Amino acid sequence: MNTEHLVEMATRSVGCSEALMELALAWTITTRPYISGTRGLARWAGLTSRMVRETVGPTGGHSDSKLLWTRTRGVSSPTAEEREQMEIRFHSNTRTQGRSTSPKYFQAPEAPMGDLALKEGRKELLEGNAPLSARISDRAQEVLVQGVKTLSRLTELNRTNELGQILTALDPGVDLWAEIDGEKPRSVALEPLGRRAWHLAVLCGLEDVVLSVADVEVLTGLSKRGAQALLTRMGKANALLVVKVRQGRSTAYEIRWASNYRMGGDWYEDVSLRDEIRKARAARDREVQATSARRGTPAGYLAYRLSTASPKRDEYLAANPLPEDADAGWAALVEAGDELEMYAHLRAQEAEAGPVPRTPKALVEKGPEWRPAQESLKAAVVDPEVLAAMRKRIISGVSR
Repeated sequence: MNTEHLVEMATRSVGCSEALMELALAWTITTRPYISGTRGLARWAGLTSRMVRETVGPTGGHSDSKLLWTRTRGVSSPTAEEREQMEIRFHSNTRTQGRSTSPKYFQAPEAPMGDLALKEGRKELLEGNAPLSARISDRAQEVLVQGVKTLSRLTELNRTNELGQILTALDPGVDLWAEIDGEKPRSVALEPLGRRAWHLAVLCGLEDVVLSVADVEVLTGLSKRGAQALLTRMGKANALLVVKVRQGRSTAYEIRWASNYRMGGDWYEDVSLRDEIRKARAARDREVQATSARRGTPAGYLAYRLSTASPKRDEYLAANPLPEDADAGWAALVEAGDELEMYAHLRAQEAEAGPVPRTPKALVEKGPEWRPAQESLKAAVVDPEVLAAMRKRIISGVSR
């Protein structure tokens, strides 16, 4: 696991609520580099396929917040030869020294700990982020420093140790962070916290922290009302997660990430490791893949073109009408437009016809029997008496 990239993703996302989906995708492909494809990325990042397509940049280009570089957006096709998987990677700023970056896109740290050095008695976030450092409070900076320290130690996705379990709990695709309409885990009573809570948990390193509404606002990039709504939602989802505390005249909130969702926490086993939503989406993806595989065959593609599932069915039938002497059973199937029934009918015909020969030699009709030249010569032998009579008549004719 490249911990520098985890730290860089967290620090570059501070105050950038618009980069949340890019962060989820970048986190997914960094912790699981084998993930590819639109549906695979969507399932493991806790997004939808439409969100993934809208978030990634063009082929060979960057996403809006420059967290992702797109190698290919993928190509959908009914034929296997034309299909292509979507492939993206995290775009790190550490590859270029002295790179100039707009304040919108925060510079990456040059070490696993980032540029979190003591400076004038306070811990700065990143060199060059003066606007952000001026806004963030000392308390929020302390929380961010501790969170970055935790992220810098997450070296492998292994549930057998505490650090690996922290990284597992921060997986954006588990039920705890789900935020898809109509999808809710059935095995737990708690409501999902949502992607914005996941972003805050990443910045906190899943540590127990104390933050004010203003601190949450500047860390996540939400408005004041949005930060208050986030804390309210987290408190309603889990009454043990957010506790209001008094600090002098001000009010703050103790967010107990570690006490609930880290190893030994009250809800670690029940919530953080559950991925029922992801498994349900995987089952739907398998159905989609089976449909794509069926339509990639000649019979499946023809059945789809003639079925009501195809939006261009009428246009195709107008350009390719059925012949007048078409089989009545097939015409009835086309009229009904049921894709699966037409596919089954075509496959039954294929099975009846048998396998296609490997060479066209078996399809050529058998020609006339060929006889060697010797047989022709033998058949042309004439009786000697007939030859003598012919010779006699020729001589008699010449003598006259």
